[in-house]
Amino acid sequence: MSAFQLPKDGAIYTDSIFNRCHDLISYDVWAGIEPHRLDLWIRNFDTAEGRYFAARLLDSLIYRSDKQTVSLMKQMFHRALPDLSRSQGLSINLQSAYTDLQQTSFDPGLRLVPVIPPGESPTKSGPLIGRMLRRQLNFKDSWIVPPDQVSSHLSKIKTFVFVDDFLGTGLQFSQFLSQTGLDNLLSKGSFIYAPLAAHIEGIKHLNRTHSKLFVETVEALGDEHAFFHDVARNFPDEVNSTETARDFYYNLMHQKDIEISGPNRRGFGHFELAYAFEHAVPDNSLPILWWGHSSKWQPLFKR
Repeated sequence: MSAFQLPKDGAIYTDSIFNRCHDLISYDVWAGIEPHRLDLWIRNFDTAEGRYFAARLLDSLIYRSDKQTVSLMKQMFHRALPDLSRSQGLSINLQSAYTDLQQTSFDPGLRLVPVIPPGESPTKSGPLIGRMLRRQLNFKDSWIVPPDQVSSHLSKIKTFVFVDDFLGTGLQFSQFLSQTGLDNLLSKGSFIYAPLAAHIEGIKHLNRTHSKLFVETVEALGDEHAFFHDVARNFPDEVNSTETARDFYYNLMHQKDIEISGPNRRGFGHFELAYAFEHAVPDNSLPILWWGHSSKWQPLFKR
């Protein structure tokens, strides 16, 4: 197997991608990423082949700024949840949920539950998503309840929507349901898990393990989003393959003291994602995007 190489015109491609990334930052499409942080991350790659690899990764990156995250939330409540309500014949019609949740003159008949595991820090995704629901979508506090209050609402409310930013393997959400005891309540109403983005493997996992739970997402991810998967076609240069690119990646991690063993070297669940929110990056994404525990490596995103 040949080594990872810089193809013909690879340097031109590399420079064009780096310039485009700076443009995306300057246009606020990539709001929240500082130009100097991007430059520091690029400097981790100290060969022409490495810079080309970095460009390929940036070219495949899906980045959701806070404004884009709010847009995903609006899509969830305007389209995804109403479609789910209609297709599954839920007892509550969610067609007007977006506007109903913005007022207090009558009860909308559902409650939103940010996914906040016991003891989670206020700086983590769960509390942040809750604040976005209140401040950006103007949903009223009366209709947003913490996980430990769900059972007290069950006497009069039968529809609960767990709002989250990202579903990876599904293991964390399963653990959340177990830790909070909510897994014992799923048969007593309509419980919907609504991550803004979700990997199809995580959806399958929850469908298998929690048959009473409805799962709905705005942005579904799969093999086509796995950086080293052939179907993603991230290396169409006719010189490199996904295998040589993956070997280059492993060698890079070794050289830079990024100490992760096993399949998690390619992101938790070996999902190989290049996905990030402005407020957080999933651990299912490639660690070279967020690893901050090596003196030899500058991360692009903080976790």
